[in-house]
Amino acid sequence: GINAEYGDFICIYSSCVCFEARNVKRTAHSTGTSTIGRRMTWIKDFRDFAGDTSAHGVKNIFEGPTKLLKLIFLICWIVCSVYATYVIMVSIITFMQRPTGTKYTFLVENENRKLGKSAIVTMPTISVCSHNKVSKSFLKTEGNEILSEVYTTLDKYDKEDAEELAKRFDNSSDPLSEVADYLYEDLLADGSIPDDRLLLCQQRAKQCFKLPAFAKTPFFTRENSITGKCFRINPMGTLSALMGDYGALKLYFWADVQDYSEASSNSATHGFTVAFHDSDTYGSTLSSGYLMSPGSYYKVDLRLRKEVREPPPSGHCDKTREFTSYGNYSEGACVMECKDKTLNETCGCVNVVPPINDLGYRSCTLKEWATCGLKTYLDWYDAYTDTDTAQTTCKCHLPCQETNYEAKVSSSSISTAYSEKMYSNPDVVNWMKKISKPELGINYSTAGDIRENIMALEVMFSSSQVSQVEEFVKYTSTNLLGDIGGVLGLFLGASLFTILEFFQFIIMSIAKYCCQWTPDGRKKLDGHEMS
Repeated sequence: GINAEYGDFICIYSSCVCFEARNVKRTAHSTGTSTIGRRMTWIKDFRDFAGDTSAHGVKNIFEGPTKLLKLIFLICWIVCSVYATYVIMVSIITFMQRPTGTKYTFLVENENRKLGKSAIVTMPTISVCSHNKVSKSFLKTEGNEILSEVYTTLDKYDKEDAEELAKRFDNSSDPLSEVADYLYEDLLADGSIPDDRLLLCQQRAKQCFKLPAFAKTPFFTRENSITGKCFRINPMGTLSALMGDYGALKLYFWADVQDYSEASSNSATHGFTVAFHDSDTYGSTLSSGYLMSPGSYYKVDLRLRKEVREPPPSGHCDKTREFTSYGNYSEGACVMECKDKTLNETCGCVNVVPPINDLGYRSCTLKEWATCGLKTYLDWYDAYTDTDTAQTTCKCHLPCQETNYEAKVSSSSISTAYSEKMYSNPDVVNWMKKISKPELGINYSTAGDIRENIMALEVMFSSSQVSQVEEFVKYTSTNLLGDIGGVLGLFLGASLFTILEFFQFIIMSIAKYCCQWTPDGRKKLDGHEMS
């Protein structure tokens, strides 16, 4: 009985083992078949996608008439895909760099010109600065001896001389202490050439003060600057004119060359610096102008030019600033503000108060300028003019919009006959005697003195056309999409819808073979569909 029982048990046990072995084998076979089936099913799905996609060249890889043609299509498709990818990457990199270019156009802004009438243009503001910063007659006037000594020392722009001068200011027994509180700006303004050195301002044979444009505003003002007190003609920009000689503005200035101080006499140039700009800008912000010498007649043909620059990230102009304490924002105005800020933070004052003093700056006294201002200014100047430190000293960018006047200047010497004709006028002779100071070596008494001192300037517009130089982004999002679409269509026969179809195929493949989801929303589990 025991053997029988053991035999039955063994038999039963053997049957169980056999059953389990068969089960394991069946399961393994089923799993392998399922993996291969899935792979074959995905290939079939991709073949169907290739046949239905809008990129028509792909289906030839699977549906070519011969294996050789299929291989050729496959190689061509791979090469085209690699090249298309390269072009697309280059296009994206170029778009991210946002390169810019410039275009030059002519604008017709004059309504009269559009109507076929004579064009009327607005005359610019004209800044005229004498090269004689402080006159000899002022420095040698009785009572100004101390000011003369101070100015002569400060005008050397030497730190050691300024330090010695500062020590003398601190000594109450030194005569220099009497002018310690005299403003440096007042010294430049008081010593500048007088208003009557503007001899003539005329348009259409009429004196400027009689023109309707200046009925409510003066035809000139004076502007304090570090080079002295400059003339500012047409300060509000109210004067207009016709083109050519018909609207020319004539200006005559007296250079007063015999009244040049010792420092001014030793300079390489005598005469004036002339700048043309809009009325919202000041001449002190302009980095350069036109040098005009006495004894010459200058004719200036102007053209208006506008510059429009691209703001960041494509360009480098500063669109956050439109106005400054020197009028409209410009690179020169930014530099002047930087200079004023450095002086005020270090010394509590500036050399010349800006025209629009919103920050409440005050001018340095002579003592403050000798003690702190001159040294600070020279240190700032050295740092700003050093190309290695300029960008950190003053971070000044170009304005996004700027108005400039292009000038063509021609000149001729004032004739002897003309100067003699002027000298024959008794009013001219009397005026020359009035400004003469023989005790100072200033004596204007001949026609030759007229020729040596008069600077004549005739300003006109040669054209009413406005030229505009505009910076623009050369490669925009439209260019990017066009290049991508072009390369995809030309080399792959694809379009935007092809890309959408491809992403749809990828998403559906992941959902079907990784997440077991079917398009009808049921999930597969071990070969059985579950609702």
